[in-house]
Amino acid sequence: MDKIGLLIDSTTHTSEELKKYDFIKTVYLKVDIEGHEYLEKELTKEQMESYVEKSTKMLTSQPAPTDFVDAINEFHEEGYSHVIVVVLSEKISGTFQSALLAKTMVEKDIEVTVHSPQAASFGVANGLRLLVKDIESGMDYENVMKRYYKIFEEPFISFTLSNLKHLFVGGRLNRIQAFIGTVLRVKPIVQMVEGKLKMVQKERTNVACQDFFLEKIDYYVNKYENVYLDIINLNMEKWGQSLKDAVEEKYDNVHIHMTDRVSPVFYVHLGNKGFGISIIAY
Repeated sequence: MDKIGLLIDSTTHTSEELKKYDFIKTVYLKVDIEGHEYLEKELTKEQMESYVEKSTKMLTSQPAPTDFVDAINEFHEEGYSHVIVVVLSEKISGTFQSALLAKTMVEKDIEVTVHSPQAASFGVANGLRLLVKDIESGMDYENVMKRYYKIFEEPFISFTLSNLKHLFVGGRLNRIQAFIGTVLRVKPIVQMVEGKLKMVQKERTNVACQDFFLEKIDYYVNKYENVYLDIINLNMEKWGQSLKDAVEEKYDNVHIHMTDRVSPVFYVHLGNKGFGISIIAY
């Protein structure tokens, strides 16, 4: 019988749900705060909110390959036959490359596969909440992997932020895009396109941003039978709830999850105010 372990990176911890499974282990990204380095697990949401508000100088870094090796060796010692590594998009972090290198360094007799869906943070968590149910049920490795590819066939992530300076400083947006969003005070809509963050639209109001998100949800509802929606709000509870109410009024077959935080690394790059969606559908 296959015994399957799931190894994820810490940016996927956007809620407590994935922490309860004993077959999940986590490799941690790091945040450098004014010269002091911390693992993501050492920083709270409240601390990150404070650092962002104060415009504290912060940098982020990926896990070392040895961090992955250590976790995989632990799985082997616990009797696991397979380890599925799922990390954030390789287009926005070197975490995937660290995991690939780690795979070549593992000397134990255990099957390891490394995956980077075109998603990140709450978008990865949205899909893994489904996959862990299959692993928990005892599904064999071959079918778990079929489910993984089905779940992450067409993931969607989009959000609007009150301030784009964090994406600019982190190199995720260029100067012109940041200028448009910050100085002209429009509502920029950022979307993950082929694994990269891209500003795809500019709106004048949060209502227009919500309409944009609803259009995307409508596309998935019309195309797929099963739609899982994660609505994220960072200090914009009103708009997170407004979007939830609008979806519930319009659809009766969309599974809704609510998220109100990102990991410390994403606070560094996104700031602490915005709202948006992740969609997983099949």
